[in-house]
Amino acid sequence: MDRILAEPLEKSRLMVEEALGRLPEELGEECFYSLGAGGKRVRPFLVFESCKALGGDPSLALNAACAVEMIHTYSLIHDDLPGMDDDSIRRGKPSLHVVFGERRALLAGDRLLAGAFEHLLRSPLCDDVLLEMTRRLADAAGPGFLTGGQFMDMYHPREADAAWTRRMILGKTSAMIRVSMELGSLAAGVDDRQLASISSIGDDTGWLFQLTDDILDVTGSSAEMGKAVMKDADMGKWNPVQDLGLDGAKALASSTARDITRRLGALAGDWGVVSELVNYLPERRK
Repeated sequence: MDRILAEPLEKSRLMVEEALGRLPEELGEECFYSLGAGGKRVRPFLVFESCKALGGDPSLALNAACAVEMIHTYSLIHDDLPGMDDDSIRRGKPSLHVVFGERRALLAGDRLLAGAFEHLLRSPLCDDVLLEMTRRLADAAGPGFLTGGQFMDMYHPREADAAWTRRMILGKTSAMIRVSMELGSLAAGVDDRQLASISSIGDDTGWLFQLTDDILDVTGSSAEMGKAVMKDADMGKWNPVQDLGLDGAKALASSTARDITRRLGALAGDWGVVSELVNYLPERRK
């Protein structure tokens, strides 16, 4: 990873982790265990960089960045539960339910989901902007997208075509990537036409993120990924790598990254750092 991407990733990580550390103690030690487990904080990064790309003040998007990370963390906590994906490792550490038990893990996820909206609504932005942010975040996290995509993933058919898989990925993965870019753009005062283009790019960036994750599920190690690998194959899940083959999936990831970068270049503002992330995704190892 070059400095053009590494430095803003690290800066955004430090900003959001400092802010997450100031969340109220009422969230409980379980929430802070998972929030403090590390990671690159890609979603908060996209909130900040989308705001900056349009000339906005990233400090106005800080609460939104925390909110998307809280919802992302809640989804990981619930994903890891024995009744879901049954993963005992997350980000190189024992999953929350392994340390605190299933009931406390379940409730920690619930607290993070509710707390995310409370925190977002404390943003120093006008009511109209906050209303639109809240509506979009609720939509992304709800049954039409994140939780709906998780349901599809858990109850997948024996034969799933590309259209079914893309719909599942648009919910399970893309929605939180998309809404991160939307929230940062809204904090910067984006217009409706530009926001529609950003939303479409966010969806495709999330799809690319999941495609590269599927590639790493085959080629990566648990040490690199910080979680179990080969889970999809072991559970009989269909994914693009199985359909296209490893080389075909890698080629698709590269061509998708080039297309997204081209579309980012057509937007108003400076989206160079976001483009660096997109181009890094096909090469990532964790």
